[in-house]
Amino acid sequence: MDVVVGAQATAATRGGTRSHLDALCIGLVFVAGVTLCMQVFSSNRLGARPQIEDEFVYLFQAKTLANGHLTYPSPPLPEFFEAAHLLVVPRFAAKYLPGHALVLLPFLAAGVAWLGPCLLLGATAALLFVAARLAGLSRAAGVGAALILLGAADVFPFFASYLSQSTSLATVCALIVAALAVERRPSAGRIAALAACSGFAVLVRPFTGIAALLVCGAMLVRLKRTVPLRTLAWAAPPLIASALIAGFYSKAATGSWTTAPWSLYARQYMPYDGPGIGGFHEPAVERGFPPHLRGLHDRFLESRERHTWARFPQVVLRRLKIVAQLAPSWGLIPFAIAGLLWTPLWSAWLFATAFFLLQLTFHVGGAIYHLEIFPSLALAAAAGAELLTSAALRLRRPLSQVALAGLVGAALFIAVQVGSAVEVVWRRASERAWVYARWEPAFEWFRERRALVFVRYPANWDCNLDLTYNEPDLARADVVRAIDHGARNVELMRYFPDRPAFVFDPISRRVEPLR
Repeated sequence: MDVVVGAQATAATRGGTRSHLDALCIGLVFVAGVTLCMQVFSSNRLGARPQIEDEFVYLFQAKTLANGHLTYPSPPLPEFFEAAHLLVVPRFAAKYLPGHALVLLPFLAAGVAWLGPCLLLGATAALLFVAARLAGLSRAAGVGAALILLGAADVFPFFASYLSQSTSLATVCALIVAALAVERRPSAGRIAALAACSGFAVLVRPFTGIAALLVCGAMLVRLKRTVPLRTLAWAAPPLIASALIAGFYSKAATGSWTTAPWSLYARQYMPYDGPGIGGFHEPAVERGFPPHLRGLHDRFLESRERHTWARFPQVVLRRLKIVAQLAPSWGLIPFAIAGLLWTPLWSAWLFATAFFLLQLTFHVGGAIYHLEIFPSLALAAAAGAELLTSAALRLRRPLSQVALAGLVGAALFIAVQVGSAVEVVWRRASERAWVYARWEPAFEWFRERRALVFVRYPANWDCNLDLTYNEPDLARADVVRAIDHGARNVELMRYFPDRPAFVFDPISRRVEPLR
């Protein structure tokens, strides 16, 4: 009896030690991720400023929510306020569903919007470790998966931004963790968590959401013979809730429960910008881009016209190369291929495959559109390293020593490349200027006067630099920005009688007072 009790106590102590070590690793990779993202964000001397048009839109959406609104009324004379990825009719709203903006919301309200993406990078690294451990991988493999993320120079810098990919990648990792937890021990709470991750993914990025729903559905089908229906039914409430959120937001933004803001924006400005391969003709648009954004129309239309079945094999190969290049080192690819044999991670492989196939239907295919595959890639590389190490240890002694030496050498080589990648990203971040800095002094001057500013865009304006983004509440905005419409400017000035009005030339930076 004493022997049994002693053995149980020893096992409990070991289990507690393992649990404490895992918790320590989770904390360390979380802090490392947060610190790394903060370093990249703060490396720019002008601070954590939005650089890309989409970032302005997500912040616009988060500010709208922070003010207690889903959307704002359409601005007066909407053609003066058109900006990339924003609806101005029938409401003033972002074209995206609100998942990412909801994550930014509390940080924006606290005045530290940049902290949200930083915490998401730490959370994503920690979730990769947890996923590896739930899949039966060693602690070293779990830490390795997290470090692969933190060394991926083409992945983690996207967290140092206000783009939705930060929320999307964290949600994918949470989905994989939930799927592994459900398979290990199905329960109502875990099934509800899996469904919640799937439903929330829909609110963040559509293709991510569809692939996540496939994983959730596959898991429920897999469990239906062994888990009572009343337990599986716990997946319904989170999925219904996400559908209601999407419906409510769509109704508020477009006037229809079934028309998503993205769909309406496409109909108004770029109906060719959606899923599809080949057989395309440009339909008429409802509104059409203002002249300074015409380049967006031309570039996306050209990309869509080239996305044909004849070119599809080339597209597949090019997209596979893009996915492989997400890894911090090409040396990880053989490990990732070997890791596909680690069957407990089948849900990660299913998600990555479904997402890749969905993305093939979209005409734009840069690295940023494939980032959600990265968690599966990192876990595959970690699993492959563990499989190859185990295989090396089973060889006869002389061969095992040679094999292990090779693996250690490969690991050191990859570690050097990872460190080099991080250093390169830091240097680029510190050298990267805020692209809107050249106009900031002028707009600061306008803000001091609470002005109405008409931006006179030249004919050859870069469509990726939009100066017409406003605060969602125009009445309380420090400055109101509008597109210059010449003699028609006086029409808009009547709606803002208490504001001084100016025309601003962004090339010469000349300011012309109107009143």
